[in-house]
Amino acid sequence: MKSILLSASALLIAVAVSAQSKVTTGGQKHVLLEEGTGTWCGYCPDGSQRIQETIEPNYPRCIAVAFHNGSSDAMTISGDPFNSVYITSFPGGAIDRVPFTHTISGSPVTSVNVNRGFWSTDVGVRNALSPKFDVSMTSTYDSVTRVLNIQVKGKALVAATGNYRINAYIVEDSISSAASGYQQVSYMNATSGSWFMGYGSPISPASRYAHMGVVRNILATGGSIWGDIAFANPAIGDSITKTYTFTIPATYVSKYTKVVGLVQKYGTTTNDREIENSIDADVRSMWKVLPTTSIANAPATLDNVELFPNPAADYINVKGYLSVPTATEITITNTIGQVVAQHQYPAGSSNFSENIQLNDLSAGIYFMNIASNGAGVTKKFVINK
Repeated sequence: MKSILLSASALLIAVAVSAQSKVTTGGQKHVLLEEGTGTWCGYCPDGSQRIQETIEPNYPRCIAVAFHNGSSDAMTISGDPFNSVYITSFPGGAIDRVPFTHTISGSPVTSVNVNRGFWSTDVGVRNALSPKFDVSMTSTYDSVTRVLNIQVKGKALVAATGNYRINAYIVEDSISSAASGYQQVSYMNATSGSWFMGYGSPISPASRYAHMGVVRNILATGGSIWGDIAFANPAIGDSITKTYTFTIPATYVSKYTKVVGLVQKYGTTTNDREIENSIDADVRSMWKVLPTTSIANAPATLDNVELFPNPAADYINVKGYLSVPTATEITITNTIGQVVAQHQYPAGSSNFSENIQLNDLSAGIYFMNIASNGAGVTKKFVINK
């Protein structure tokens, strides 16, 4: 039986607190998929399945978050600020809040609200772009007081025209669907190929479905999805930092909580307010106190390194956090130590993520070593063909 954690983040594993106090996009584009969903929405489990099946494997730098909708849904943010503007059908999704044109029922339709069948294609379009801004985020977390201190920095990589803003989200994973207000309705009970075929409505047992990537709080002033004022017509190299403080409620599980920082445009219409770039970091990986040495001089670490799918067939994704985002080398060996593949990647995002093709390798057991700036991690994986 396939165990489902429908997720906007990487697969969850238990790790110790580490030196992941700063993350940066490092000149790479990170796409933000904002899904409109609800516990009452019978097709929404299919949207979550598509995120994990088609988007995460192909676009590991895509950050997917979920805005819940409806008075019966306990995860709905007061006023539902995102869905009330952008989502007209559920599950719907905004890809960097950019309007896309698709042919629906024989006619072209242009909308920020993208049908789930087009999510992967549109994420690919945005993923191929060069970003206008870098986003970096420095955060500390005190597990006793549960206070988060977050600094989100935007830096212009090109000269840009218009107004730009900074924002941050508090996002929670692995929310149980057992309690009232969290139970997930499903129309996928009799749908072949659905992970939820035969599991009823609401989905039962509750352990079959976990709410992932749920936006719990928007930290911009007034909880605005439009962010806080940052830039006007920035020149290359212009930067600005916004600071947010947030106390994680006792009802949130801190190890399943993360922060998303973003730079977004603010045009005169809602169709001209795209997300320029974004970055995320796990709360469980934040220091209570920043080191006295600079981040650049701190010992390099590789954290939360994961390979998926595993077993793999034609490709495998590797994801992890680099405390110092420097050049990374991946070496794959077989069971007798022979090097069968090597890949080198220049310095980029501290959220390291790559899709590695396995077409030239036969079925069997392999080991992948990921090395960056003196830090290294080796993971075992299997190829089934």
